[in-house]
Amino acid sequence: MANSKQKIMEALRSGAFIFVPYSPGSTAEDVVPGVLLSRQEVYWHDSTGSMDQMKTIRPQNGPDLTNCPFSKMLCYVYPGLHDFFVNECGVEEAPPFRCYLQILMQLATVALPSQVAKTVFQVFLNWTEGLKHGLLSSEDVEYFKESLLKMQFKVLPTAQDKWVSLHPSFGFVCWGDDEKLKKEFKYHDNIDFLYFGDLSDEEKEMLLAKVSILMQRLGIPALSEVVTREAIYYGPADSDFKASLVNWALPYAQRYIYNVHPDKYLQCKQSAVENLSRLRIVVVEKLFYRNVIKSSDIASKKRFECSCLLQDNILYTTQESDSHSIFMELSDLLVDGVSGLHLANFLHMITTMAESGSSEEQTEFFILNSQKVQKLPNEELVWSLSSALSSTENGDILMTTSASTMVDEPNPSQAKRKPGINLNWPPVDWKTAPGFSYARANRLKTQACDSQQMGKGDEAEVVVAETDHMASIEINADWIVEDDPAGTTPAVTLQDPEISGDLSDRANNMAASDMNVVFDFVDLVTASDVPNSGSSNSIERDQLSFGTANAQQALLTGRLGEFVAFKYFVGKFGGTCVKWVNEAYETGLPYDIVIGDEEKSKEYIEVKATKSSRKNWSIISVREWQCAFEKGESFSIAHVVLSDNNVARVTIYKNPIRLCQLGKLQLAVLMPKQQKGTSIIS
Repeated sequence: MANSKQKIMEALRSGAFIFVPYSPGSTAEDVVPGVLLSRQEVYWHDSTGSMDQMKTIRPQNGPDLTNCPFSKMLCYVYPGLHDFFVNECGVEEAPPFRCYLQILMQLATVALPSQVAKTVFQVFLNWTEGLKHGLLSSEDVEYFKESLLKMQFKVLPTAQDKWVSLHPSFGFVCWGDDEKLKKEFKYHDNIDFLYFGDLSDEEKEMLLAKVSILMQRLGIPALSEVVTREAIYYGPADSDFKASLVNWALPYAQRYIYNVHPDKYLQCKQSAVENLSRLRIVVVEKLFYRNVIKSSDIASKKRFECSCLLQDNILYTTQESDSHSIFMELSDLLVDGVSGLHLANFLHMITTMAESGSSEEQTEFFILNSQKVQKLPNEELVWSLSSALSSTENGDILMTTSASTMVDEPNPSQAKRKPGINLNWPPVDWKTAPGFSYARANRLKTQACDSQQMGKGDEAEVVVAETDHMASIEINADWIVEDDPAGTTPAVTLQDPEISGDLSDRANNMAASDMNVVFDFVDLVTASDVPNSGSSNSIERDQLSFGTANAQQALLTGRLGEFVAFKYFVGKFGGTCVKWVNEAYETGLPYDIVIGDEEKSKEYIEVKATKSSRKNWSIISVREWQCAFEKGESFSIAHVVLSDNNVARVTIYKNPIRLCQLGKLQLAVLMPKQQKGTSIIS
């Protein structure tokens, strides 16, 4: 008996024995047309829902498929015979992966993409799971890829509600992984975006995390991967200073990558050397970029202003670009495929130290002990730029670069290097620092302040508090912040960066890296007060001299001052519109807190903290003072006094430039100690 059953099953399996009707909805008693199929041609159930979709749509479009079996899915024709067909006859539980391509082609003939886009997504998800678990072979993937390149395989739904394949006649086809870029290119000709329907949040996650891998294998690119930035610039400028900065930073970048990403270093060492040999630093007066898709000659009509941009082997930058932005672009060149943020932060920290006057020994101590970045082995070739560009070379590059656009610019070869530019970095003379170009070109005259920002008026108040009485705001169990109802007139001390850097900036930079080391840098101490001083607002002293500060304490004071000021403003305006820009790491920006969301109404706060209630002066950096000029009424200094009883007093000085003009704040210049070689005239 068993042998007879086995022979019967073998006979059935060897031929076409499964009847499938052409039309659905018939009963067992009906006489309907159909076809006999083999077990290899049918399957039990389709988990993607594509055949259910076909069943719903086909009655409206039936005449086109009357000569084809409507469904090869047996669960609807023989609902109670799962074990017989699957276990006994060897019918597949689900359609073979390649079968779905034919199913999609049938679906595309009877439905619009907008009707079945979600079903196509489910098919792609099914293929993705098969790829993940090794069920979808490399041969299957290659078959799909080759098929999609053919014109007749129009199975990809697009946002324009048309079916396309990857054949060049349909233009550029991609999937939009970036909504901003997608909106930017949405109405461009010759580009189609895949459309998978209105996906839920969970489905969107699956698209980004799973289906994207399959589409990459199939040759369907993500929009963000094919879009590049094309530079648009106005005018060449001297590149020596920026080139020197990059050249100075490269050995530190090499050390960091060697220690933190050793595997990546081995992979990219040779390519990095080659890239650096071709890298050119080009400084321009104004810099913009537009997004382009080079492979299809598609360019966005929008342009965006920027301060720094790496395009191919050219690093475009403006004179105003900060070092962190430059290092972010440089990181993309050096460690492609690895987030460059940490490398850029590392380079920015040591750059800030150098700008603040830290010696090489102090910087090296910080790198070794705080950052744990060891020196390179002697056998490693130290990275550097092939050569520093002169201004003439800079202009030549701008003239010969076809991939970028130079707008309304005179002959750049006539650009001349400005006098006083130092080829070496870090600068040893404050006159070489960025931001002093106007003064050098105008016989050391300062640039006039923007009248719109400064405004006109006879008075400018020191904004201490908006209440008429003392108000205490409890921040946490440890600190209470008080509005100061009447601030005195402090001094704002501008120092030569060669003599002493901005103590608060330096403290914040080090605190961001959990630095636990004491530097012997200078601080200001009061030698003696003016005897019989008649005014409480007088800032005159017999002498302001250099002393030794506890760097670790300065770090904590600066960091705590910013924290207290942040909590103070959160208490006044709410947490959604107050941002502490240095909360995660030191950004190097000339302000510490930003209030507001709208660009035109933002307020910029620079925090100056102290633990001495008698101290009525503070050091301010050149960049902070320049920012105060530029922002005008939108810039304030928050003076935070941290008391021993865990009470902090906050005083706000709005528009310090105008307050200085009105005499409510005063500037002081600290002279260096007399050194050898100084001439004394009596």
